Formats: sequence, C-alpha cells, structure tokens
Amino acid sequence: MNEFVMQRRRSYRQNGEIAAYFPDHISSETLMRIVDIRSNLVAGLMALVTLTASAEDLISQRSWLEDEGGQQTLEQVSNSSFRPYEGVLSKGFGQSVIWVKLKIDAPAQEQQTEKLFLRLRPVYLDSIEVFDPAVSENIAGHTGDIFHPGLQPMRGLDFMVPLADGPLPRDIFFRVISSSTRQIYAEVVSEKSLLQQMPQQHLLFALYIGVVSIFAAWGLSYWAFTKDKMVGLFGVKQTAALVYALCSLGYMRMWWPLSWPAGWLDQLASLFSMLATSSAIYFHYAFLQDYQLRPWAVWVLRGLLFLLPINLLIFWTGHSMLALKINMGSVLLGPFVMLGAAWTAKGWGVEPRGQGVSVIKLPRFLVVGFYSVIVVILGLAALPGLGLARGGEIGLYLVQAHGLASALMVVLLLQYRTHLMRKAQFENQSLLARTQLQAEQDRRLRDEQEKLLAMLTHELKTPLATIYMRLDEQGKNAQAIKRSIREMNNVIDRCVQINKVQDQKLQAQMENVDLIEILCDVVSSAPTPERIGLSPNLALRLRTDRQLLSIVLSNLVENACKYSAKETPIHIEQQDLGGSVQLSIFNLPGRAGWPLEARVFEKYYRSPGAQGQAGTGLGLFLVRSLVLSLRGHIAYKPTSQHVCFVLTLPKD
Repeated sequence: MNEFVMQRRRSYRQNGEIAAYFPDHISSETLMRIVDIRSNLVAGLMALVTLTASAEDLISQRSWLEDEGGQQTLEQVSNSSFRPYEGVLSKGFGQSVIWVKLKIDAPAQEQQTEKLFLRLRPVYLDSIEVFDPAVSENIAGHTGDIFHPGLQPMRGLDFMVPLADGPLPRDIFFRVISSSTRQIYAEVVSEKSLLQQMPQQHLLFALYIGVVSIFAAWGLSYWAFTKDKMVGLFGVKQTAALVYALCSLGYMRMWWPLSWPAGWLDQLASLFSMLATSSAIYFHYAFLQDYQLRPWAVWVLRGLLFLLPINLLIFWTGHSMLALKINMGSVLLGPFVMLGAAWTAKGWGVEPRGQGVSVIKLPRFLVVGFYSVIVVILGLAALPGLGLARGGEIGLYLVQAHGLASALMVVLLLQYRTHLMRKAQFENQSLLARTQLQAEQDRRLRDEQEKLLAMLTHELKTPLATIYMRLDEQGKNAQAIKRSIREMNNVIDRCVQINKVQDQKLQAQMENVDLIEILCDVVSSAPTPERIGLSPNLALRLRTDRQLLSIVLSNLVENACKYSAKETPIHIEQQDLGGSVQLSIFNLPGRAGWPLEARVFEKYYRSPGAQGQAGTGLGLFLVRSLVLSLRGHIAYKPTSQHVCFVLTLPKD
C-alpha cells in the first residue's frame, strides 16, 4: 500500500496537480483520501453529496490594526490595541499595512492530531506575512500574488499556509500589503475539514467558469455566423470576464508555469479587471443607444469608456492602486448611469425610421428592471471592495455572482431580442412577398397600358396625319383645324414619352451638340416663331442627348407661346456659366395668369385660368423628368412682369 501511495505522490508531482503541493509529511491515509476524492469527481456529482460538511473554523476571535507608516514590528503591534471584527475585513484601497490577529482555539478531541492550515482569500492580495509564536523567529511563512505560486508550500485556489504544531489556544498574526482592494477573509481549519471543503469549492468554481466559457463561446460563434453586433460585444465582454475570473478565483495560480515571473500574474489580473469593466460598459452603451439616450447619458457613458486608456496609462506608469481604485469606482458608478440612461431615454414607444429590422426595441419595464437588479447586485459587490460597507464571505465572490447573474439576464434579453427580430423579419418577408406580388400586378397593368397606348397612338395618329395632309389650305378654319391636329399629336407624343420615362425606357444618348443650332430648329417649329427673340448667338456646345433636349426646349417654347398674351414677345436668353450653360425663357402672362410656383411642375396640374385652353398638364412635368435624365436643373423664377423658366445644363 505504501508503494502505491508513493507512486501516486510522484505521479501527482509530475502532473502538477494540487496534491503535489501538499507537504511531504501528509500521511499515506490522507493521500489515499485525495485519490478517492478524485475518483468520486470523475464518477459524477452524486458522489459529492456525501461531502456536505462545511469547514470547521477554529478562529474564536478576529481583530485588526492599521499601520499607517508600515514600519511597526511584530513586537510593537503585539502590544498595541486591536479592533475586533467578524467575517470579512473590508478596508478598501490604501497604502497602509493591515495587521490581523487571530485567536485559535483547540480543535475537537478527534482532530487534535491533525495538521492545521491558515486559509486566506481572495487571491489578489499582494503580500501576506504570517507570524506564529510556535515557530522559531515567529515567521510561519509568506504568501500573496507577488510570490510565485509554484514555490509555495501549498498550491491551490486560495492562499494556504500550514501552521506548526504548538500549544492551543494561541494568537497568530499576519501582515497584509496590497495595491488591490483590501478585503481579507481568514480561516484556520484542520486537514480533514480542508479536504472536505476543497472539492466542493472546486466544483462550484468550475461550474461558474464553465457557464462563463459557454456564454463567451456562444456570443463569439453566434456573431461569426450572424454578424449581430450586440451578440458579438456580449461574447467579447464574457471573454474578458472569463480571463478575470480565472485570475480572481485562483485557477491561474494553479496553472502558472514556474518559468514565468509571478509579477505577470498580478499584472494580468489587474489588466483584465479593467478590460472586463470597460467591455461591459461598452456593451451596455451600445445596447442602450437604440433607445435615443439623453445627451448627458451619452457623455457620461463615453467618459466612463475613456477611463480605460487613462487607467492603462496610470497602471503602466507604476500607479496600479490608483488605476484599480478608479476602475472600482467605474464598477460602482456604471450601473447607476445605465439605469438613469434607460429611465430617461427618449426612444421608448418610438418606431424606428426606415426599412428593415436593424433596430429592435425591448419593452421599457424589462430594460429598466434589468438595470435596477444590476444596481443592487453591483452595489453589494463594490461597496465592500471600496471599504464603504462590511461584507461577509459571500461578498468576496459578489463580483463573480454579478457577472453570472447579469450574463444570464443579458442572454435572456438577447434571446428575446432575437425572437423580436425573427418576428419582424417574418413580417417584413410577408410584406416583401405582398409588395412583390403587387409590383408584378402593376407591371402587368403597365404592360397592358403600354400596349393600349401604342395601339391608340397608331390608330389616332394615322387618321390625324391623313386629315392634315388632305386639308384644304384655303378652306374655312383650315389653320385652326391644323393647330388642333398639332395639339392632339403633341398630347399623344407626351403621353408616350412620359410612359417611357416612368418605365425607364427613355435613356439619354450623350453626344456633342450645338445648343444654338437646336434652339433655332425649335424656334422655327414653334406655333408663332415670329414672336420669339433670341439674344445674340454664342458658340455654346455641350454634351447631351439631342433628341431629349429638343423635346425639353420644344415644350418650354410651346408653353410660352400658348399661355402668353397674344402678340406679345417671347424672349430667350443664353448664358455661359463656365461648367454649364443656362437658358432663360421670358413671356408676359396671358389669360391663364401666373402659374402656382409650388405646383407648376406637378403632373396634370393646370392653373384655374388655363382650363379654357387645350392641354393636359403634362408638358412641364415631362420637361422636369427629362432634364433630370440630362443631369440638369429646371426652375420657375418669375420676375415682377414676366413668367420665366430657367434651364441649366452641364457642358460635360
């Protein structure tokens, strides 16, 4: 049996497991018990049910003393007055040294032969020096995160120092220095109690690490497939929380290689405490932005985020305590800011503008209730850390409990948000299907209208052309009939052209043209060319579509001829603006009066005074549509006496 135990001891040492760091004087029966516990853990959770006994703490009295200068010796503090406390000592951040005195009672009769251990938490305390009068020179050992965990007499999730055999009851002292918050929980337990409690602690911590790991992996993998920003930020937040949890719960101490400096472990824990805080703040900032935050909330949350680079700069310049204190302040302030931001947000009940499902809003009571719970949990977690309130043993892990609780709630919120997104997506898909069906019906209707228009155009224009050609020039009212035929042809042509524009079948064919030449052709074809005056000809050339420009100018000139006072002049001015050319067409208003500026380019619009004249209200609507196709601009700019339309076209 002894040979088997020695083999297991060597095996554990080679594998770097916890048992390897128990002192060699632990009995063979103890090592066999460890083997049994490991087997039970592998076998399953039910085997742990029998290990429900809690550790028996042998400390009957706890007291503390603050050494402001940090120069007092054990002899000096032994004669000083200590202040009693219970549970966890919470002294916040500070430069002073904390001395703790523990009065140890004798264990039960059956445990008096067992080894006693001083167990200290949390594992981010920098330096702990233990003094025991039962040891020569009173120094029982050193521990803390500035000491390499691989060189400690015992290696586990907590700081543990074996105590020497000696008379009981007796007082022991330990001296604490830390740049982190000085929360201190001390126990003196027997070997049996320690072995009963450690597997349960490992199981609980492993469950916590496992859940946080699952959340981190879910967030990052879900983001990789869906590109959902909020889920991706949640994954990043949980990853930072995972690394910090591994440091703060002691797992990094168990795995830290002997060749790596101990200082790196302390820096890693401090760094990820700040990264975890800032990533959580950024996640909530992004989450709340959809609810139209008030300006004060935006600036305060951005300020909290801006603290990260400042903290990192402070940290790397050697002022780690100040950086961690600012970070703890952010932990305490952040939830209150988020709650106030959610409470005062303007976007509750306001539907997002635009199409799509990019903005999905949760109910107000759900979001505000979530942040209310976060405020309570984080308040309980941060106040003891700042030394503003007393905390029990559970307070050492309230930050982790908050992280787990908030992560669970965030997952529920994100899942509900995903449900709303899918619902909105389904509704949008249904709407899209209905829209596509309506579009198809509209397309078929347009095709039928186009065919009808083409048929009517052919059936109407052919007889009109025949009448026009066979009309007796000397007959009564011949000119009036010809003018009516031309107007009917114009109406038909405009209907065809507008139909092509709306169906996007009228494409501009760009070429270099002479504007004056086109303008002269349009004027010569006008109903009353003798009334139209051109300004002195300029050599104006531009790149445009000749046919479309001719249609635009023809409609503008015809409009001026039709609606101006009879026999009054019409004037066209040309102007070279460098990169563009400008045409201004002036005429005096006739019986139709002045057109309404706000509706002059509206489809089918005709002023009340123009109802007695032939027309459809399509001419200027067609002009504006074609000018847009030519990358130009048309505007109605009347003067005090004249109706004026201004056409601007680019040269290139």
